[in-house]
Amino acid sequence: MYIVIVNPIAGYGSALKRFQKIQRDVSFKNNQCRTFFTEYKGHAEEIAAQIAEIYKEQVKTVIVIGGDGTFHEVMNGLNAYPQIPMAFIPAGSGNDFARGAGIPNDPLNSFKHIIRAPRKLTFLPGTYQLKLSPRKRKFFMNSIGIGFDAAVANKAEGSLLKRFFNRIRIGSLSYVTALLAVLPKYEALPIMVKVDGNVVHDTRALMVTVANHPYYGGGMKIAPQASLKDELYSIIIIERIAKWKILLLFITVFFGKHTSLREVKEYKGKSIIIESVAKIPVQIDGETTTTRRCRIEKAAQRRTIYY
Repeated sequence: MYIVIVNPIAGYGSALKRFQKIQRDVSFKNNQCRTFFTEYKGHAEEIAAQIAEIYKEQVKTVIVIGGDGTFHEVMNGLNAYPQIPMAFIPAGSGNDFARGAGIPNDPLNSFKHIIRAPRKLTFLPGTYQLKLSPRKRKFFMNSIGIGFDAAVANKAEGSLLKRFFNRIRIGSLSYVTALLAVLPKYEALPIMVKVDGNVVHDTRALMVTVANHPYYGGGMKIAPQASLKDELYSIIIIERIAKWKILLLFITVFFGKHTSLREVKEYKGKSIIIESVAKIPVQIDGETTTTRRCRIEKAAQRRTIYY
């Protein structure tokens, strides 16, 4: 049995159109495919967990058609069932994981490969914990950003311009407009960063990003040295910086050239602790919240993704 989880509103309807094209193909009709549609944020995680519990011995692959957020949810829903194969057909507005993983933008051909002869990507997902008290850690695939970029991501998510830019396939511009809105009032925050037990930063910083691969924000190359093949994170720390220079930074970040600025520091590591005396904005695979402390580590077990 193939389980297909579709987020019909991902990519402002792109995911639904891609699924409908796949559904009409003989390769879908000739295989045992059961489809579930998400209805709200967090629903994909619930669906995946329920399917794994009920059908774990019968599922050949859980196929996700949606954006990075949908894939993030399904990966966490299958947290306790790493033996169940996952497949990803990107159909979101940013598709940063597909960009970092080299997954082609060809949904029908990808579906046929998944059914007949799946191509495989094996990598160590990230894990994160936002509370001081012990709790189940959650997975992420792209990056965790603390500070300015999270504030910008939160602003962009609520922007009416984002829908327009996504429709004309220049979604990254929504982050540019959000940046210009956030920049005048945003101040660098006191942030402590510890990498593999060593304190590498303990003063004010504009932002800290911990990345599994280079991309976020719909194609911005925030961590050019990061790779899904690497067992280490790439940690980008942007120190306190003049506001006029932030604009230069975010122009160069599309090409990965911002790391040449003296305020940008890059580290590699497996275990990262980020703390602040006050709550600071955080984005996890594009979803935003706030925290005072974040512990980030590489997962103990590799996951295989089909495409």
